[in-house]
Amino acid sequence: MQSKSNEMPDFSSIKYERPDLDAFRDSVRKVRLKLMTAKDVNTASSALFDYERNLVLINTMFALCNIMHDLDTSNDFYTNELAFCDEIEASVNDLAAGVFSVMLNCPCAKELREKYGDMIFKKAINYKETISSEVIEDIVKESALENEYSQIQSEAIIMFNGKELNLSMLEPYLESTDRNKRIKAHKALDDYYLSKKDDFDRIYDEMVKIRTQIAKKLGYTSFTELGYKRMERYDYNRESVKVFRDNVVKYIVPLTSKIRELQTNRLDLDELKFYDLPCLFSKGNPVPSISMDSYDKVSGEFFRRIFGVNPSFFDVLSEHGFTDLLSRKSKSTGGYCMFLEEYAIPFIFMNGNGTADDVATIVHEGGHAYAAIKSAEVSPFSECLSPTLETCEIHSTAMEFLSYPYMDMFYGDSANAYRELHMTNALLFLPYGCMVDEFQHEVYDNPDLKPDERHEVWKRLEEKYQPFINYDNHPFHSNGGAWMKKSHIFTSPFYYIDYCLAQICALELWDESRLDAKSALFKYNILCESGGTDTFLSLLQKAGLSSPFDVDVFKKLAFSASDFLSL
Repeated sequence: MQSKSNEMPDFSSIKYERPDLDAFRDSVRKVRLKLMTAKDVNTASSALFDYERNLVLINTMFALCNIMHDLDTSNDFYTNELAFCDEIEASVNDLAAGVFSVMLNCPCAKELREKYGDMIFKKAINYKETISSEVIEDIVKESALENEYSQIQSEAIIMFNGKELNLSMLEPYLESTDRNKRIKAHKALDDYYLSKKDDFDRIYDEMVKIRTQIAKKLGYTSFTELGYKRMERYDYNRESVKVFRDNVVKYIVPLTSKIRELQTNRLDLDELKFYDLPCLFSKGNPVPSISMDSYDKVSGEFFRRIFGVNPSFFDVLSEHGFTDLLSRKSKSTGGYCMFLEEYAIPFIFMNGNGTADDVATIVHEGGHAYAAIKSAEVSPFSECLSPTLETCEIHSTAMEFLSYPYMDMFYGDSANAYRELHMTNALLFLPYGCMVDEFQHEVYDNPDLKPDERHEVWKRLEEKYQPFINYDNHPFHSNGGAWMKKSHIFTSPFYYIDYCLAQICALELWDESRLDAKSALFKYNILCESGGTDTFLSLLQKAGLSSPFDVDVFKKLAFSASDFLSL
């Protein structure tokens, strides 16, 4: 891995500078003029790459600001800078749409397409259809609401066992083997969200209205249409997604009900309540046998073994400060991999807390980072370095499954238990992910629903996708509030189904890896190396993978996974 300079920098040496929107706007004017008057493809290319260089600098500062804010949400400077970046991001995207609009109609558009392929032109058209100067102020309001939700989540303080805990730190207690402790932890969580319910209802209600308003101004009948455009779904539509969700209901939901029956017996309970769901084993869920302080070192060794490269990319990232793995106060929740385009270096962010999720998250975000590095030079256009998000999630989710033979490194004698836990959670996740997706379809297809009506929609969908749930009269959850815990519903509309689509593709790679690990890894590498040079289904075909919308593949993988778990 190499930065765009000759030497790999330390993360601490990369300095944030506020993006200069006026300078970028001026550079865009010059680029547009050059494109309009370009007589040959080389002149047009030169103009486009001037634009790309300036865009990469701005995107790098956006990413850096986001990371710095999330590392310490109490830092007012980065909180304010993040608000500023969100304010100008819509203007940057509008200027980008202006550049691509000229590219689509410039004198040598045909030659540009022949030289650089269709994908950048697909994205150019999509830019035009999802942004305009008319909606910039609305998008700024949308971003402000997203930040308000995220800030509330990151600032959460829950008193439990005499300690002040954030949401990540509470998680180990939610899956405790001591049922009374689980009950108390879930009650503490329920009480916290109940105290924030009015805030979250207000924020989401405003989000739905502003997103619907944006869609209407852009000429769409609903935000659902615009949401699909924003997610860049070039080769499938909402009907395809509905077929996928129906397949999950038909082939996966019965398996999850069986899993919960086995769990009830395993925990020796008369009835499974929602506070029991995270604890899948009577002796407790397997936890890493290594200390959290050694996550970086062992993860580096894991990636050395799976890819046969020493040092591994993870070793290099860790050595130079591009990983931050442990939870702490004033650190934002969640986990992600953020790409610093100017340096071609990914940053891995997560909240390790000593649970099994830690290893899955390290491997997951490591998959994103590996793919980002492998595709860092696949296209001269930064827009085509990374694929659409459902493909990105194959990079990460498949890595979780391909890691199975190496889990002794993290779990020792509990490696088999981890593999069982991970596969179980994979099956349990599919209905949940589809429920999140269908909820959003109903909300944005019916934007005038009142907050309480949205909670009723969620309750109805829980009966469809999670028929085993019993909330034991905990007020927040019993009244259909659980969706408020899922940040994607607020900050990344229509994203969540991408994890489900990727899960099926990842299961196909896992199934193949049991017979031929080299072949599965070869296909995985093809997918990573292809970056964003094609659409989702075309990239799958190029890598020799099946469509997740293929019901026969779906049935085969449901059988393989249930057989693996002896269901």
